[in-house]
Amino acid sequence: MFCVMKMGNRKKGSLAEEKQKKIVEDEKIQSLAGYTEKPVIIRSMDLMIENLQTNVQHMIEHYEYVQQVRDRLMLDIQKNKRIYILASGRSAMIGQMFQTRLEHFGVECRFITNTRSVPRLREGDTIIVISGSGTTPIVKAMLETYLIYNPFAIVLTSYPHSVIGRLGDVTVKLKGRTKSDLERRTKGLDSTLAPEGTAFEQVALAFLDGIVAELAVSLHRDEQSMLDLHNQGL
Repeated sequence: MFCVMKMGNRKKGSLAEEKQKKIVEDEKIQSLAGYTEKPVIIRSMDLMIENLQTNVQHMIEHYEYVQQVRDRLMLDIQKNKRIYILASGRSAMIGQMFQTRLEHFGVECRFITNTRSVPRLREGDTIIVISGSGTTPIVKAMLETYLIYNPFAIVLTSYPHSVIGRLGDVTVKLKGRTKSDLERRTKGLDSTLAPEGTAFEQVALAFLDGIVAELAVSLHRDEQSMLDLHNQGL
């Protein structure tokens, strides 16, 4: 019995060593780790800033889409309409952050999830969908379910011509790598500095926080009026 356990441990150790060896031998990772002019964290943050700057220019060139999102949400707030947010994974966390801000405007805002029920959408309610790839299966399935109530759909995605992107009444393109990009390319340094959908999620957060600023100015709300609706911590 002791011999079997020992051999098993040795086997596990060998697998771990081979895995570590594979990582170390990856030339691109070695190059990244050995780069001394700037620490990796600085290079990663530089990449974030570069992507945000690219999106700022993109927003300037296509500002009419920003206006459509702002005007729709401003109308919803003024008419006390419900707003729903739909996303999955890390994008869901971005959506929940935006939900908090909308609640600071006094909006009845609901986050759609498959783990609990939400009040039924009414015709004309707004649903905001966040999907970098525009193909996330669970988001697509739930969106199609809710579209039977004929809501106004705002979609944020890197792929406006994707299946989810095409379902939006207003679809805003946010530039950033997504998981589907990584499936189509070999691993490079950028994918290590900003893995998976990181670039899209960062831009989505910045865009939605920018929309909050647009709404605050357009509705003549100051910080204090929004803080009055903020939950007080213990």
